[in-house]
Amino acid sequence: MKPTRHPLSDRVLKLIRERQIARQKREREQLQLVKDTDVHHQTILTKLEGLWEGNQFENLKKCGREKIYRTCKCCGQLEEFAYRCSLKFCPRCQWTIAKEREKKIRVWAAHVKQPKHMVLTQNNFSILTRKKLREHLKNLQRLRRTTLFKDVKGGCVSVEITNETRGWHLHSHWLLDVRFIDVRELARTWGEIVGQEFGIVYIKDVREKEFVQELLKYLVKGSELANWPAEQILEFVSAIRGTRFFFSFGSLFKQGAEIREQLKFMKAPKPKCECGASDFVYETELQAVLNEIRKAKRKG
Repeated sequence: MKPTRHPLSDRVLKLIRERQIARQKREREQLQLVKDTDVHHQTILTKLEGLWEGNQFENLKKCGREKIYRTCKCCGQLEEFAYRCSLKFCPRCQWTIAKEREKKIRVWAAHVKQPKHMVLTQNNFSILTRKKLREHLKNLQRLRRTTLFKDVKGGCVSVEITNETRGWHLHSHWLLDVRFIDVRELARTWGEIVGQEFGIVYIKDVREKEFVQELLKYLVKGSELANWPAEQILEFVSAIRGTRFFFSFGSLFKQGAEIREQLKFMKAPKPKCECGASDFVYETELQAVLNEIRKAKRKG
């Protein structure tokens, strides 16, 4: 007589299978994301070749291509890692920058009782310059000094730049710890600051929502940057150099040292070699080759 399967076993098997399918889907999506990132990176490089020179361009070229070598001082074991340029617009590095920012915001956000997500925009313009960006950042500071912010305990701002064939568009995402801001007065005040009849603004209470992600917007998405004409990419990278696009103020700024200490405590322990040591020498490809040549000469 054929044994009868227990219905619980069927449900468990179904759940295991569903999780396997979900994991495989995530892995496929992650693999596709890596491929897309590589394509965007190469596209940007190809368009900038011959137009842009300097250390930043050289670092962008090396990103993901060259290796960093780590040698254990104790046993000599060698490991290699991909070089990262850490440029804020690099498609390969943006996610790590956002991840580090997320850690800081989450620690602070845990103490925010009245979180508000605020978005400010202004009219598009035709030419992007460093002067234009600095003017925009100064306008954000001017807004913070108005009476609208008198009850704001603290917050942070992330600036985003887009260009969808209608000119350059600047807008900022804010996370504020405040009970209330009059949206009509905000639109009037912001419009006055940027020289418009009124500003297009947005405020939403996000106590019941996942609001941290709104502050993790990239300065510009790698996919979008790669689609711009070469001259437009050059205009962008030239204008943003040396400019900060994320900053904190009020209680978040004051708690900076405390947050860094907390993150330091939460940080994963230093990497260790298989031999148990944690003292390493890090070298670029060029440094590694030069050191090998020096060792060979000394032995010779």
